[in-house]
Parts: sequence; C-alpha cells; structure tokens
Amino acid sequence: MLAKNKDMKIYPQNIAKNDPRDLRNRKNWLPKSIPKSKSSDDGPLSLLADSLRHQTTEFFNNSTLHGVRYIAEKERPFCEKFMWFSFTSIGAVATCIIIVSLWEKFQTNPTITGKSIKFLLTYFSNTTLQLKQNVSLGLDTDFHNWDVPFPAVTICDLNPVDEQLMQDYIENIWGSDPPAGAENMLRWLATLNYRSIAERTSEFVTYPELVGRGPNDGPEPALKPKDAVFNIVRRCESLFYDCEWKGDSEECCDLLVPVFTEMGFCYAYNSRHAEKSWPWQSQTEQFAEAFIHETDAKWSFMFNSFRNDTTIDIYIHSTEEMAGLEQIAQHSWDRRVEKVSFSVKHTYTTEDARQLSIRQRRCIFADEQILETSNIYTYSACMRQCRMQQCRSLCKCVPHFYPRIKGYRHCTVKELECIAKYVAVITDVTRCSCELGCTHTVYEVEKLTEIDTSKGPVATNSLETEFVSWPMVRYKREVLFGWVDLLVSFGGIAGLFLGFSLLSGVELIYYFTLRACCALVRDKDMLRRERAERLARPKPPYDLSLVPWWKQAPIPPGEKPIKLRVKEIQPPQYSPPPIYTEYLP
Repeated sequence: MLAKNKDMKIYPQNIAKNDPRDLRNRKNWLPKSIPKSKSSDDGPLSLLADSLRHQTTEFFNNSTLHGVRYIAEKERPFCEKFMWFSFTSIGAVATCIIIVSLWEKFQTNPTITGKSIKFLLTYFSNTTLQLKQNVSLGLDTDFHNWDVPFPAVTICDLNPVDEQLMQDYIENIWGSDPPAGAENMLRWLATLNYRSIAERTSEFVTYPELVGRGPNDGPEPALKPKDAVFNIVRRCESLFYDCEWKGDSEECCDLLVPVFTEMGFCYAYNSRHAEKSWPWQSQTEQFAEAFIHETDAKWSFMFNSFRNDTTIDIYIHSTEEMAGLEQIAQHSWDRRVEKVSFSVKHTYTTEDARQLSIRQRRCIFADEQILETSNIYTYSACMRQCRMQQCRSLCKCVPHFYPRIKGYRHCTVKELECIAKYVAVITDVTRCSCELGCTHTVYEVEKLTEIDTSKGPVATNSLETEFVSWPMVRYKREVLFGWVDLLVSFGGIAGLFLGFSLLSGVELIYYFTLRACCALVRDKDMLRRERAERLARPKPPYDLSLVPWWKQAPIPPGEKPIKLRVKEIQPPQYSPPPIYTEYLP
C-alpha cells in the first residue's frame, strides 16, 4: 500500500489562499452566510430617516438662512463647505448667547425708575430777570396741580394707661383686694408687642388669680385683653388739646382716633386702619384722606399734649400703611423739639408694567392681591397678615393688637405663652413672601426744630409735623424692556447673524414635521431610489492637504486616483516558478 502511495503524483491546484474553495484556511471550513443587503431594509423608521435626510437637503437648498445653501451644494469643495459650516455655527452660537443674556435682562431688570423734577432757577442781574425751567425726567410736569396726600401721624405714648381708670377697672374686676400683679399685667397688655410677649409672659401666666385655672376660666382681662385695654387707656380729650390742621384750629378728637399697633395702643391722624369703634365713642363716618395743596397756608398738623412726664414715639407713614415691625419711630418726643420737618419720596408704577410678572417688576399693584387685613395692598399689610397666619397656624390665635377678622381669634393671656414660645418663628421675615407696593411713599425726617430755651421754658407741650418744602420729586417706575422689546431684540439679533425671521422658524418646523411625514407616505419609491443611489455611490475622496488653492489647483474629481483599502486587495493567483517541475515528488 505504501509502495503504491509512493508512485502517486500530486498536481498543484491554481486555487488562491483566500478562495472559498481553499480548505487550508480554517475560516472556509464552515459555510458563510450571505450578508443582507442594506437596501432591503424597508422599515418605517428607515424610511423616516431617509425622509428627514431628504428634507434636510431640500431645506438647506431653499432656505433663506445665510450660508446654509452652500453647505448642501454637491458641487462645492469640502473645504468651502466646512468654511460655511463654521461661519454658520459661529453665528448660531453668538445668537444663542445674546438671546440668553437678553432673556436674563428681561427676567431680572425689565423696569426703570425715573424722576419728575421741577427746577426753579432765579437769576437777578442789572436787569431783573427771572428764568424758570421745567425739566422732566419722568412723565409728570404739572407740579402745581399735584394733590399731595398728607401722611398718617401715629402717636404712641410709652405709658398710655390712665391711673384713675385703671384703679376703677381693677376694683370693678377684683374688688378691693386685687392680686399683687394686676396693675403690672394691665400695663403690660396696654403696651403689648412681640418683644414684651417674649420677655414678660411668664411673669403672669403662672398666677391663677390673674389668668384663671382653665382655658375658659379667669377674669375678664385674661379672657378679653383688648376690652380691658380700652377701659384703662387715656381718652383723647384727656391727652390732646388745641390741634391745628393746615393752620386752622380743629377739634383734636375729630382728627385723632385710637389704633392698635404691633407696638401697643396709639392714636393716629389720617390713618385708614383706625379702630372702627371703642367704648367711649363710635366712629361711623367714612374715612376721608387728607390732602395738601401748594396754596395752603401751612402743610402741617400740630397737636398739644397734656402729658409732660412721658416719652411719645412719632411714626410718619403713608395713609394705607400702619406702624409696625417694618418701621422704626422717626422721632421720640421728649418735649424739647417743637417741629418735625419731613420730606416725601413717592413712587408710582405705570399701568403697562402689569404685563410683567410680580417677580420681574418686584412690586404688587394695590388691587392685584387681595389681603384679609386691608382692602389695599401694602407691604406692611402683607407682612402683618403673614405674622397673623403664623400665629394662627402655631397657636390657633393672634395677639389682641391685631384687628378682629373672620377666621382669627384673639389670644387669652394664658395662650400668649404659646406666642412667646414661637416669637422668633413668627417674626422671621424670610417666612413671608411680600413685595413692595407698586405705589408707595416713604417719609424721611429732614429737620428737627428745638425750642429756644433762652426765650422761654425748657419744654413744650406742642409738636408740629410739616413738609420741609413743597414736594417736587416723584419717582416713576415704568417698563424698560417689555414683551414687544424682547421680541424685537430676538428678531434683530437672529436676523443680523443668521438672516432668521419668524417665517424661517415656521419653515423649519414645516420641513421637518409635516413635509417629512407627507413624503414618508406619498414618496416611498423616491426615498427608496435615493437610498439605493446613495449606498451604491462610491465615497468621494477628500483632499485634506494644506496646500493653498492659489498655489496648486485641486485635482478634478474625475482625475483623482482611486485609493483602495488594504483589506480589499486580494493576493495574486498562485503560479509556479519558471523551472518548477511539472509535479511534486
């Protein structure tokens, strides 16, 4: 058998190594699966991708945007396409950056506050010459016809208790043998504020004879502290006399009305938040705000006080506001000052600012937000309501210096212990989201006129509050950057950098939504044909050399050599050497 195999001749076969019939390659031992042609993928997602590709080319060729048509033109060299793509991208990025900055400006600072100022320049020379010039940086120029509201003047006696009334009230409640701390508790209730609640509540709640033993058990001052205060404070006729308004004598009790503030019991002139009724008098007249005119003899309010042994805090604020924690006393009157002169800074907002949000304009119109404590929105009323809500949520009641409102109950003396526990939380301004009113007025003391001790007594019983001069400045807040300005700015920037308009945006949406979907349904054959042509088309070679075109012109596409990839190059057919024997041994 071996001898026969020795005589066997083996002839070489002309089979290439990579030929599928060559068994020397282990890769050819198993049959290879024929790959599926890409053109056979005819699913809806593939057609949608082809439709979007087609619409992109159509949009680039027909769009009015600057530079994009050069990116899609097939005849353009690659470098030129890349150049236009870079320019267009830079323009798009610059447009986005500027638009974002404009949007931030619109959100944070869309308003401006200007002035209405009257300048009176008088110049005298050899010939009498008077020059009057009106300069308006705002809107108003008719300063003489302004109806200037006079501020509210709140007068808070640090010791408002009438000794005789308090003794009569104590005898009426406890008889001839009252508890030891009855007088101190009543004085404390008359000047009740958050600070005194935190510091002195514990002095009284531990005595059952003062506050009672049960929640609804106790004397009247402990259960109805506001009524108790009304019975012991000084009456108007025993506190004020010889009042004047604009130089004319007036009855003091017709002008001054009692008011409870967060600093205790006070009297106020020209205040909208006065008490509606009190035990010794009922107020039925409608509130009428006081105004001054430039032709008035005086722009002042004056009162005389019988009290010469105490200090009186003077608060000057707008009629809609109320003296509270947001304001400190402009002056503590100790009888050495006879006149307080103040200036006014009035700010109002134009109606076109309503188009902006509250966060943008940083103010709230008077009728924009309804409050429980006031019919007119003010910052102090909003903060007062916020503290009332905090008291109600934490302690189910509010201190008696707040008005009686539906849904709010006044605390008893024993319940003030809960208020004292949460004073820090209740008075935390960060818990209240209140903004200034769009129309608000600030009064600042400019001058204090002391009495002349060389000509008379060292103390005075009268105090006059007046305007230091006729108000000539109004601040106007108006829209600097509204929605129309924002739209114009967006359009101008987009048009400058990209040639973009509102209809260009409509075209962009149209091409890639409605038109792409319609082509997917109506032009399936065209999309398949374009895909087949794209896949069959050889990839064009790109000349990425750095030689400038003006030195060496690029080779035309038809003359460029075809470069093959290494894996596509097949090895040559096997051929024996020239002197190779006819057969192998």
